[in-house]
Amino acid sequence: MNETKKRIIEAAIALFTEKGFHGTSIQEIAAHAGISKGAFYLHFKSKDALQVEIFRYYTSLIQEEMENAVEPALSAKDNFLRQTEVQISQIQRHTDFIAMVVRDQAYSLNPELIRFIEELRVSQAEWYREQLTSMYGQAIRPFIHDISVITEGIKNNYMQQFISNPQALYPKALAELIVRMTGQAAEEFLAGTYRPLLDDETVRTLFSFFAEGEEETDAAGVIDGMRTILSGLALPRATAQYLSSSLDFLGTQADAGPSADVTAIRGVLAIFRPYPEFGDCLRRLEEKFGTDTLN
Repeated sequence: MNETKKRIIEAAIALFTEKGFHGTSIQEIAAHAGISKGAFYLHFKSKDALQVEIFRYYTSLIQEEMENAVEPALSAKDNFLRQTEVQISQIQRHTDFIAMVVRDQAYSLNPELIRFIEELRVSQAEWYREQLTSMYGQAIRPFIHDISVITEGIKNNYMQQFISNPQALYPKALAELIVRMTGQAAEEFLAGTYRPLLDDETVRTLFSFFAEGEEETDAAGVIDGMRTILSGLALPRATAQYLSSSLDFLGTQADAGPSADVTAIRGVLAIFRPYPEFGDCLRRLEEKFGTDTLN
């Protein structure tokens, strides 16, 4: 991530926390980041797109730290403890981000962010599957969904209690409590004391929105990749703005689904042909939209 994009994200976090997502304008974000409004649009097509990138930015920081916490020589339980402590410490370090989420819950109005949140939930479920299977073997698999919900509930509720005074929280102590409670839940399920309430089919139903939006997300991801490429090209300002507007149009067509204007899309994709940096992205979008501009 380039320095300007990082400054925009950090400026937005500060302003969203203070004024709320809807109460903050793009002009204010740009001014706080020390850039022009035009420079903002070279990096993000909208405030909604910035919001998604903020979530990606912070979750990637947490995931990277958790991966680095794994020590192969340790037991699965000890590594689960280490990763849980790192996760809590990272959240504690970025309470401004948590405050923004709690303040607005604005993702409910942003379909792209809803899809990203669902994607994170799927990824989180896979992480719990790996951790619990490593600790308890294949016998734990029917209970993984329930145990992960219990574990996340404990962690999230404790984090909310400390959000106004994060320094009062001791990550190691909370991580030890979570691991202990996770172990108790696993033992109770394995002993047959409780029956699971969640199975794979139920979870698939709950994630149906994510599954239905997967094709659209693919196209949107390609377009976001083109924006990243565009931001790194040395182009005249007018040209960069024209290409950015063209990507905005492609984004609306991706949202349109079967009613997308294929003829117009073909013309817009052709605008990017003189720039070889976009070649792979153009081919992927042609597959998505059923167009042919490269021949």
